[in-house]
Amino acid sequence: MADPCIVLASSSPRRIELLSRLLPNFAAVPSAVDEEAADGPPEKRVVSIARAKACAVAARHPGIVIGADTIVCLEGEILGKPRSREEARGMLERLSGKEHAVLTGLCVLSTRDGREKTACERTLVRFRPLDRAEVEAYLDTGEYADKAGAYAIQGRGAVLVEGIAGDYSNVVGLPLTRLYLLLREVGVAL
Repeated sequence: MADPCIVLASSSPRRIELLSRLLPNFAAVPSAVDEEAADGPPEKRVVSIARAKACAVAARHPGIVIGADTIVCLEGEILGKPRSREEARGMLERLSGKEHAVLTGLCVLSTRDGREKTACERTLVRFRPLDRAEVEAYLDTGEYADKAGAYAIQGRGAVLVEGIAGDYSNVVGLPLTRLYLLLREVGVAL
């Protein structure tokens, strides 16, 4: 493990894969934070959840701890992770032909000196118009499960997207450029 020890407060395979592009050595530790507990405007909510995740893991694992939370916002409403195929269908039908925002809150904290940096990355995503058969075919993949907004842009969900404005890695779940800058601010040389 590199010094200082870097810990990702997540067990998300997507976040682990993305962080491995920046860092060769880190630990991934789930936080067990209730992502539904936060309230307030979406930007503040994701940062608050990211901070809660980082703090929960930092209490058990000293070092540089990274917390992240990603949500999809459509017309001011947060579309979380669907609890069922039917809920996923409703989300995809609502996203069809529209632009939405993907927000990721980040928190990087150092247990050694107490430094803490937070940020919220915003990427705009436009879905092309989808017909019922396309929605059902996508749902058949099962890819929507455990994904904010019921889609995975890094997978088959890429064919649903007409375009994006902003950081692609943010839509996957970890904005690498913003994270890189936050890590530098707490003294991590990459």
